[in-house]
Amino acid sequence: MAFSDNVWWTRKARIQAEKRLLSNAFQSQILLLWYSFSGVASAIYYLSLGESSANPELSGIAWVVFSVLVLCISGFINGLSFKERAGLIKECYETLSGLYHKAKDVNANLLCLSYEYDQILGVCENHTDRDYYLALCIEHVTKSGKVDASTGCKAGLDRCPTWYHWTFLVYCYGCRWLMLLALYLLPILIFIVLEYLK
Repeated sequence: MAFSDNVWWTRKARIQAEKRLLSNAFQSQILLLWYSFSGVASAIYYLSLGESSANPELSGIAWVVFSVLVLCISGFINGLSFKERAGLIKECYETLSGLYHKAKDVNANLLCLSYEYDQILGVCENHTDRDYYLALCIEHVTKSGKVDASTGCKAGLDRCPTWYHWTFLVYCYGCRWLMLLALYLLPILIFIVLEYLK
C-alpha cells in the first residue's frame, strides 16, 4: 500500500465528512424553523380557543415546555458549529490534494511528506468510519474499469468495500432517517396527544 494511496483515501473520506457536516447544518436549520413555526402555530391555535378548551392549563404548559426545548436545541445546534467544522475539513482535503501530487513523485522524500501529512491532519477533526466507508463504496461504484480478479477491486483502486461496509452504511442511513423522521414528527405528536387529553 503506497503512501500516496493513504493520502488519496484520507482526502476522499474528508470530502464525505464535509458533506455530512453540511447536511447536518441544513437539517438542523430546517428543524429549528419547523419547531419555531409549530410553536407559534400552536400558541395561536390555543389562544383562539381561549377558555373553551377543556384543559387550557395543560396545553399552555406543554407548549411552554416545547418553546423552552426549541430554545435549548438552538443553543445546542449553534454550539456544534457544523459549518465552521466543515470549512476546516474542506481546507484539510484541499491541502491533501497538493500533498497527494507530491507523494506521486517517485523521488519524493516520504519522511518529510509523512510529517507534512500528520501536520495537515492535525488541523481539523478526523473523519468517521462512516465517512471512510462511504468514500470506499462510492469510489468502487463510480470507478470505471474492470474488476481485478486477484484483489476483487476495480482497476486503479488498492482497496474495495466488503459486505460489512455496505451493511454498516445501510444501518447508518436507516438510523439517520428514522431519527430525522422522529424529530420532524415530534411537534405533530405533541399536538395529537394534547388534543386527545382535552
